[in-house]
Amino acid sequence: MQLGKGIGLTVIPTSQFKTVRVAVDFIAPVTVSELSKRILMAQLLETSSQDYPTQTALATALSNMYGASFGVNVFRYGRINGLRFSGNVVDGALLGDPDVLATMFNFMKKVIFRPLVKDDAFESQTFTLQQRNLIAYLKSLDDDKQYHADQQLQNMVFSDLPELATSLYGDAATIATLDGQGLLADYQNLLATNQVQVTVVGDVTEAQIKALMGDWPLPDRTPLKESPIVTRLRQPLIEKTEQQAVAQAKLNLAYQLPIGYRTEQFYAALVFNGLFGGTPISLLFKNVREKNSLAYFASSQFDAFTGMLSVRTGIESHNRQAVEAIIAAQLTAIQNGQFSDELFDQVVASLINGRESRMDSAQALLNQAVLDELVGSHVSTAEWVQQVSAVSKQTVSAVAQQVTQQATYFLEGADDNETAPLS
Repeated sequence: MQLGKGIGLTVIPTSQFKTVRVAVDFIAPVTVSELSKRILMAQLLETSSQDYPTQTALATALSNMYGASFGVNVFRYGRINGLRFSGNVVDGALLGDPDVLATMFNFMKKVIFRPLVKDDAFESQTFTLQQRNLIAYLKSLDDDKQYHADQQLQNMVFSDLPELATSLYGDAATIATLDGQGLLADYQNLLATNQVQVTVVGDVTEAQIKALMGDWPLPDRTPLKESPIVTRLRQPLIEKTEQQAVAQAKLNLAYQLPIGYRTEQFYAALVFNGLFGGTPISLLFKNVREKNSLAYFASSQFDAFTGMLSVRTGIESHNRQAVEAIIAAQLTAIQNGQFSDELFDQVVASLINGRESRMDSAQALLNQAVLDELVGSHVSTAEWVQQVSAVSKQTVSAVAQQVTQQATYFLEGADDNETAPLS
């Protein structure tokens, strides 16, 4: 239902869980500056507000709600990003306290609409502390070599779309330029203009949630028209090699697979990725890691919002050519239908089991409901299973034939004699 223009409410009524989980998302088209601003907003709003000026005060308020949890984070799906306020509280019926959910909604309202402000700016001491902490965290990620390799690959693939290349944690240089007054103005604009999606999972009704949000200051706003799905022309192949003093080299490959989320071939693309490197029984895992002992790990991931298929491996530097050759051979084998019926059936079963097990998670149900709203369609678990079960070996091969390599990033490691044995 709609609470107002550009303000959606989705309630998943279920007695399956002992808690009620709430998400309030403020959603807008993604930009580099927006990512950086939102992650700093998340840090500030999760740790302080006008009514709860310290982390201790916030923790006390949550403790008084029988140990409820609360958090603020940032998410991105293709061309859109969101600032999410999350709350999770025990079902009042189990506690004998029917007012606990109302207390949580009142708490979230205060945190969202009454940030810790002084002199028309985020309070300076808190702002400076969180800004420094976030910049320090981003700089510490430089020591995470897999994160570095992943980020370098993103930069190569999306050099023309920096909003997709930028880390979800933002950009340290941009964050350093922000100030409390400007960020508060940006936050107030976000509250007034962003599309809002409220999602609740638990033993509740739409009427209950609507009543609890009746006094929230959410004026009508223009609904988001931006599709999260990115459509791109085929990109030329690019390569980059770096050398660092690391014991384990990182070889990351990027491919284009122009199949969007829930388009006709989407389910075949899921099976293809599971067969290629997206499951523990995949060809990459079996032939690169186990059979030939050429990698510490080897896996693939498909993002149906950007059309990017990525392969990540941790290897010894001198094995690079052999690993690239085996990865290419697995892709060719799928393109030619050279994989067993048994493996194909196992991958399909693995995907279905994973999907069904996620339905036992309130957070997974909530995330899926938000995605449904963003793409404007809903597929039940039964329908999803039916679609995946209907995928054939031929359609998987047809999907694989659409894969084109786009980028290779290699972080060359230390001398091979210093590396640990592969096992």
